[in-house]
Amino acid sequence: MRYDDAIDFIYNLELFGIKMGLGNITRMLQHLDNPQEAFKSIHIAGTNGKGSVAAMLFSILKAAGYRVGVFTSPHLVDFRERFRTDRGHIDKRSLARFIGDNQQFIRDARITFFEISTALAFWYFRKMAVEVAVVEVGLGGRLDATNILRPQLSVITDVDYDHTKILGNSLEKIAIEKAGIIKAAVPVVTGVRNRRIYALLRRICKERQTTITRAVSPPKKLTYDNGMMRFSLSRNGDGPFLLTPLAGVHQIQNAAVAACCVDLLNGNGFRIGKRAFQRGFKQTRWPARFQVICRQPTILLDVAHNPSGARCLVESFRLAFPARRAVLVCGFLERPDYDVMLESLQQITRRAVISRPDYRRSAEIEGVIWAAVNAGIDFDVRLKVADAVDRALQIIGEKDILLICGSHFTIGEAITRLGQLRRQRQLTTLSADITYINDRL
Repeated sequence: MRYDDAIDFIYNLELFGIKMGLGNITRMLQHLDNPQEAFKSIHIAGTNGKGSVAAMLFSILKAAGYRVGVFTSPHLVDFRERFRTDRGHIDKRSLARFIGDNQQFIRDARITFFEISTALAFWYFRKMAVEVAVVEVGLGGRLDATNILRPQLSVITDVDYDHTKILGNSLEKIAIEKAGIIKAAVPVVTGVRNRRIYALLRRICKERQTTITRAVSPPKKLTYDNGMMRFSLSRNGDGPFLLTPLAGVHQIQNAAVAACCVDLLNGNGFRIGKRAFQRGFKQTRWPARFQVICRQPTILLDVAHNPSGARCLVESFRLAFPARRAVLVCGFLERPDYDVMLESLQQITRRAVISRPDYRRSAEIEGVIWAAVNAGIDFDVRLKVADAVDRALQIIGEKDILLICGSHFTIGEAITRLGQLRRQRQLTTLSADITYINDRL
């Protein structure tokens, strides 16, 4: 099978929709002779921060010399972004082979898009002789396809409102769904800050006869210099200091979670030294997380797509770019609270260009327009994200930051357009490889 045909086949699986539950993934993995049993794993759930913690742990384990893989979702531009080992992203030949060998079973069993993505990740990790895989939950936890794992460590980052139609309309209901990854005798690390939710997780851990470690929030003392964030995990913020290109005030808490994970792993047979820990943070790559991709003009990508993410984005923006304002390119998926996001973003926005990503679950443009009006944001409208990027580049001032956010899909389309402009020599200082997908076999 050709790679392009394999990708078309995978995307057509979205017609099956989302099926919560472990029946399908169990059958698929049995068909593949259970590749998830060939490696150790770290399983990560949460509302915000789970991808960042996954990227940190992947980089730290790689720096410590482990053969490591990481599975995350969604991607920005290229489907292969989801699957990475210490040797790079999945190669086209392996992906095409996997689909070609298994397409009839996938059709007959009606395996969904995310289920086949999960199975492909586990199959590829076994193929690459991965020793430990860092696996991010797709949605929720309890009924997510990744919950087939029996990990060495379970992680629950902070819990907030998101996917309320599926996970529930209260923090307690959402937390219970995410706590579905907690398993007997498998230690848990959490970055949950809400005391009530932490007490709930602690009670669930006690019922399932396992331990829970809560990462203490370090002070939000940080500096930015040449694209790197400098911070400390000590209680008073006075060192020792870590460097990482993964910037933003929220990343300090994510780093604290990753540090707790490393401590527990070292107590459970892993060997991750201080130098590997520091080098791992410094080499962490996780695209579109408060990522500056261009200096003239300054272009900032951030996948903030819910109210808590928007608040963190605003706080980080004010620290990194004091006295500067944003020309905002935004487009959202259909959700009940993008108006709350725009109310937060209004604090740093001089003008916005509203758009709609080309995806079946995108929010209708009329609703976003009214939300912008109510938030007091001056705005233009461009129906296509590429046109919105062009318009923002026309109106950006010398001291403005071009900020693109609201959805992974919005940012993915913006990256594609920015790449075109770079090839046309209109953005010569744009990063050549925004998604790092060139780091592959």
